[in-house]
Amino acid sequence: MKVLTVMLALCAALPALADQKLAEKKNCLACHGVKEKVVGPAFKDIAAKYAGQGGAAQMLAEKIQKGGVGAWGQVPMPPNDVTPAEAKTLADWVLGAK
Repeated sequence: MKVLTVMLALCAALPALADQKLAEKKNCLACHGVKEKVVGPAFKDIAAKYAGQGGAAQMLAEKIQKGGVGAWGQVPMPPNDVTPAEAKTLADWVLGAK
């Protein structure tokens, strides 16, 4: 029974790990920490700000692709070289940060 529980927990964690790998690959973690502010806000703070807001994932995906300034101060976030699918994956992952 313990083995099954561990296996289920690992399977549930794999998408989160895969999305962190994408964030690492796309250099998101150069400016953002999961739990702490670096240059830009921490992902957990972004998740808290947009929790429960309809369209938040799409808005963040667009911001990831196009960049932006003003939502978190005057330090601009540059556009990122990501596909629309990668941007959506990253946005969903950020919104799930705790």
